[in-house]
Amino acid sequence: MSYDAGEVERLPRWPSYPPRGYLGQLEDECQVAFRSERSSLSLQDCNFYHTSVLRDTTVIPGAWDLRGVENSYLGNLEGLAGARVLELGPASGHLSFFMEDKGASVVSFEVGFDRSIDLLPSIPRTDMRAERAQVMSSAVMAVNNSWWYLHKDRSSSAKMVYGNIYEMPGDLGVFDAAIFGSILLHLRDPFMALEEATRRTTRSVVVTEPYYEELDGEGANVMRFAPESGNRGISTLWWNLTPGAVANMLDRLGFDVAETTHYTVKHHLGHHLDQEPVDLRMFTVVGTRPS
Repeated sequence: MSYDAGEVERLPRWPSYPPRGYLGQLEDECQVAFRSERSSLSLQDCNFYHTSVLRDTTVIPGAWDLRGVENSYLGNLEGLAGARVLELGPASGHLSFFMEDKGASVVSFEVGFDRSIDLLPSIPRTDMRAERAQVMSSAVMAVNNSWWYLHKDRSSSAKMVYGNIYEMPGDLGVFDAAIFGSILLHLRDPFMALEEATRRTTRSVVVTEPYYEELDGEGANVMRFAPESGNRGISTLWWNLTPGAVANMLDRLGFDVAETTHYTVKHHLGHHLDQEPVDLRMFTVVGTRPS
């Protein structure tokens, strides 16, 4: 979904300047302000990354349909009731609200304020600063709007925090679990993001990624640079990872790998909702911090 300049102007403004040190976003006053700024969102203001179901049973299609596979996607993570969970890159929030329904206190972390998602540069080079601003003010904002739309529809208590995934705000506190739902492939530095989150995590870290069988031998430790040769346009796809690579990263960060699972999810390739979804193979690695 894209917007012209006039449409972008009428939408709730993407946070453009952070509070000092990105601090204070978990305060009730800040969360109320975030909700108020987005209280009048319409469906037309949103891009639903996940297939979503409203309280009136309306089904809104999205590129990823996680309905019925949430437990597999989360690595059959136990103990969500009463847990404090940090979710990185929530997109439309299907997992945010699923975990909340299981009794978790969820803090979702999204890129924002003066930060951009990691974009691979194009060849020949374009004005990347302008490209980042355009992507954030249209595509990313529209997906984030869908999180807030569902948040209101569900009367959710989940909280949203914006900032830099490589240097998260210092007042987030500690979490029982951290969730990385198919975002490492979109990050320039997956290990740094894991390091930043896991140092705040006392019990479990869940990492889910698409599964590439051709990369995966017995315990293969592979992270492949993902852009296809000859495709030199701007992209957000950096890496293809194997379960072994994820396990090795978590081991280095002090987490034992408790379980690795494989399964499929329904996905519209290229986010083309007018085409039939495919069964996309996925894997989830769950790491646990030793007692």
